Amino acid sequence: MPKTALGISRRGQLTLLVAATVLAPALVVAQEHPHYADARTYLRTAQMLMRLPERPNVQLTLKPADDELDAAVREIDRAGVVDRKQMVDRPAVKDTMEPVDRFRSIVELLHTARNVIQQEADNPHAELKSAAVKHINAALEHVHKAAIDAHLDREIGDF
Repeated sequence: MPKTALGISRRGQLTLLVAATVLAPALVVAQEHPHYADARTYLRTAQMLMRLPERPNVQLTLKPADDELDAAVREIDRAGVVDRKQMVDRPAVKDTMEPVDRFRSIVELLHTARNVIQQEADNPHAELKSAAVKHINAALEHVHKAAIDAHLDREIGDF
């Protein structure tokens, strides 16, 4: 097969052209919606806090919340609105936090992530917003149940 000046076959050139055409819109969208990277980081941070050792019944109640946050992050990733360079999958968290502070932090991070996603203006990914927010709301419900199991719900307040 004949090669071009760069040593790439015509078939290789066509493959590169198709890949560039497919990936270019995702890169543009990622640059247009940088707030989603922040929301994604908030979700991952909340997850890391949920995964810290806790009493078994509380940990068991937090597991569905963890799953919901995985689903919310997948929605953000699926839409391609986060540049890979901006991703933080393993944020550092303090493992010496008091349980009440940990639960407050989780709730605050989830509220912040939800607010960031909801305020993103002119987003062509309305289904992303809706699905991610539903997952975050479901995670908040599970966190509330876990706070009840940990007897911290009164100290944390409204969710």
